[in-house]
Amino acid sequence: DGPVVGIVARLSPVKGHRYLIEAMAEVLKQIPEAQLLIAGDGSLKPDLVCLARQLGIIQNIIFLPNVDNTQMVLEAIDVFVLPSVNEGLGLGLMEAMACGLPVVGSRIGGIEDLIQHNVNGLLVEPKDNVGLAEAILGLLKNSEKRKSLGLKAKEFINRNFSLKEMLDKTERVYEQCKKLS
Repeated sequence: DGPVVGIVARLSPVKGHRYLIEAMAEVLKQIPEAQLLIAGDGSLKPDLVCLARQLGIIQNIIFLPNVDNTQMVLEAIDVFVLPSVNEGLGLGLMEAMACGLPVVGSRIGGIEDLIQHNVNGLLVEPKDNVGLAEAILGLLKNSEKRKSLGLKAKEFINRNFSLKEMLDKTERVYEQCKKLS
């Protein structure tokens, strides 16, 4: 089987699935054995299936419903993509990074707070399916870069969002509040 590009997110226009499907049409021209795994539920699924059919790539897309075990899905993915047009913190992205996956995300909101371009992931402009395809292809064709970005992503999450770090940050907030009262 070929490499798996994936996203775990509700099927909503704001998550940018359509741009990922359009990007995969380009990826498949160079890596025809690649697969796209889309995990999540939502009202957008019929439209996404229709788009994939129109582009002639439905056979390369796996749609999964919401899953309880996100980690199991992430273990099947080689490159995680979150092409949102608007995003808060992006918990699915954080989970992928914590698993050591190389990630590609839109240069917006909370995604930019998590991904440092070419350090722990790749950033592309929102709604840019061409840039998205180039980023995905760059990772699929370079296993060293995939490995390096995935490792840096995991280190970033462990350093900034571990239980200990979150408890320490919460304690500091409480201490500041006590000083103010």
